[in-house]
Amino acid sequence: MKAPTLRFWYAIHRWTSLLCTLNLLVLCVTGLLLIFHEDIDALLGQEHHGAVAAERTVAVPAQRPALQTLVDAAQAAHPGQITKSISFADDDADAVGVRVGPVGEPKLRNGTTVQFDAATGATRKQGLPGETFSGFILKLHLNLLLGLPGQFFIGFIGVLFALSLMSGLVVYGPFMRKLAFGLIRFGKPVRIVQADLHNLFGIVVMVWALVVGLTGTFLSFSPLIIGVWQKTELQHLIATLPGPTPASFVPVDRALEQAHKEVPGKDPAFVFYPNTEFSTGRHYGVVLRGHTELQKRVYAIVLVDAGDGSVAAVRGMPWYLQVLLLSAPFHFGDYAGRPLQILWALLTVITAGATVTGFIFWLKRPRRSREDATATLPPQLSGDQA
Repeated sequence: MKAPTLRFWYAIHRWTSLLCTLNLLVLCVTGLLLIFHEDIDALLGQEHHGAVAAERTVAVPAQRPALQTLVDAAQAAHPGQITKSISFADDDADAVGVRVGPVGEPKLRNGTTVQFDAATGATRKQGLPGETFSGFILKLHLNLLLGLPGQFFIGFIGVLFALSLMSGLVVYGPFMRKLAFGLIRFGKPVRIVQADLHNLFGIVVMVWALVVGLTGTFLSFSPLIIGVWQKTELQHLIATLPGPTPASFVPVDRALEQAHKEVPGKDPAFVFYPNTEFSTGRHYGVVLRGHTELQKRVYAIVLVDAGDGSVAAVRGMPWYLQVLLLSAPFHFGDYAGRPLQILWALLTVITAGATVTGFIFWLKRPRRSREDATATLPPQLSGDQA
């Protein structure tokens, strides 16, 4: 590689790294805490399911109440509102959330969720995510407490981080060509030691950091990705499955039963009611998922006619939505138990170390003229022949 080209990549690496340094450190610290969020919540007495289990005072009936009974109870508790969706927790078979909202409002965010114990039909108390320590850390990690603009900003930082990694890989070879892998030249000036540490940390976590950075970027831009699906796939379904909204809906239990017949062996994840942002004007959108940690992110969508209970269509997720859904477990490392958590934590610490040592290397740069500074660079960057 010619010297001008290498200097170009070195400049890309330097400035992309500097621009994302502070934010990357925040993401590393908050990400490290989120890896063990269940343990932290348990230590602070803020774990959700344990608290709910302790509050049960109603005996479990011999037969579980119908899901429609929970829907009716939620609407009775919020007069004038209608059911928008039903959500099923992936880690608690008895946790069901019924979301109600104003008539004519398709957006799910403009509503209220009533939590139920599906085994008894009793309502559950549930605090807002922001009321727990891990909920606060999650908001800080996702959007720096700045809402949607902050989320998109984190996505931009993810793009810079990916550029920093790829450009770092380009300049790594020329910098380390005459040095043994992993060599740390202790006894040399601080800047040299920090450069060696930065190179070692960076190359060790290169692939992992790129995967985590890209999946985090996908998650940050999730509103845009979901919007693409709504404007393309969902609009196509609405166009190909026209029909007026029924005067009355078949019980949601029947819709789930029909969906399970069409796609057996899966668990319910969501049910979206007609005229909401994730369904057509006539159909229930029943979303089913698998059982393992990764299969829980692979969804099948069954559209069930809300008027007669017949199955109108079965769809899988488009590739870009599937990538988005699979990004979360790969980003947070929460799909293979404690060993993977420890590995993710170790790699996060090393990434933070690479960030800090790279910043120190830049801070310790010589305060000299351009000619003198160029003379201190490796031959490939200064233009001299090795």
